[in-house]
Amino acid sequence: MDDTNFILNNLRSFYNSGATLSYNFRRDQLESFKNAILKYEDEINEALHADLKKSKEETWTTETGLLLSEIKYAIKNLRKWMKPKSISTGLVTFPSSAKIYRDPLGVVLIIAPWNYPLQLLLVPLVGAIAGGNCAVLKPSELAPATEKLIVKIIEDTFPENYVKVISGNGKEVVPAMINEFRFNHIFYTGSTIVGKEIYKLAANDLVPVTLELGGKSPCIVYDDADLKIAVKRIVLGKFLNAGQTCIAPDYVLVQESVKEKYLAELKETIDRFYSGDAYTSYDYGKIINESRFDTIAGYLNKDKIFYGGKSRKDALYIEPTILINISMKDEVMKEEIFGPVLPVLSFTKTEEAMKIVQ
Repeated sequence: MDDTNFILNNLRSFYNSGATLSYNFRRDQLESFKNAILKYEDEINEALHADLKKSKEETWTTETGLLLSEIKYAIKNLRKWMKPKSISTGLVTFPSSAKIYRDPLGVVLIIAPWNYPLQLLLVPLVGAIAGGNCAVLKPSELAPATEKLIVKIIEDTFPENYVKVISGNGKEVVPAMINEFRFNHIFYTGSTIVGKEIYKLAANDLVPVTLELGGKSPCIVYDDADLKIAVKRIVLGKFLNAGQTCIAPDYVLVQESVKEKYLAELKETIDRFYSGDAYTSYDYGKIINESRFDTIAGYLNKDKIFYGGKSRKDALYIEPTILINISMKDEVMKEEIFGPVLPVLSFTKTEEAMKIVQ
């Protein structure tokens, strides 16, 4: 940790120097950031294909395009954000005036997961830069090609005492950093289990934390829904990035009277989206690693598979799969699935659906 402490204290010194505070400095860093992402776009496509088999179109839609949009939005609004905001005062302090000044926090730590390893690390960095902060970035080691490229991009773009990437095993690196150095804010995206641990570590020094976590996000389909539209949206949300998205539909509750029509439309739409064979589809990704593959494959009870169910561990491939006849006691309903497996349950009345969700 000695080298890491030296790095972190260098960031603190640079921040304390006031170098990050001016409008011109922040804008210049954002412009450099934008140019770097454009410069490395082809390498970004290659890295995300290596880690998650993302097509360049999916990479643009869910990673690079979102990041560039965030940078451009920050550049456009930066001057307005930095201006003090006048607010009214009460009778007690009449005839005073008051303003809100938005001050930087200091040195912030941004920790990203592996499922969108570029944008979930670098979009928060846009906010950190716009806010006048220094930043430490911890990319996910589970997406190694993207991690390596992020180090290259950051070192090529920013002074090392301003934005710094710390690589390594997150279970070891993150607690060591938080215990040895007081960050001014921690921003974490990932699982609820890890989020709780980070919250505990931060609490020791009352470090403010932003957590963006997952959960069992349901979709509820009523009998008056346009099934074609509903199914298209659910299939896109569920099987994008092979289901490895924290806001993906985790399971579907469909009203009993349209369940059979819904399932038929679901099967037809998946076939159409992935050309009848997701394994060879240009648009279908892979599972991140063998550990996640084993967990997801454990949900594939052949007696409950309505559609799909094929898998290849050597290719980290699990076919888009629909499960039926699911009970709340099944393992697949006990935790966030985070993969291309979609349980479909039915309900008659809204109260019944809400009971399941709760």
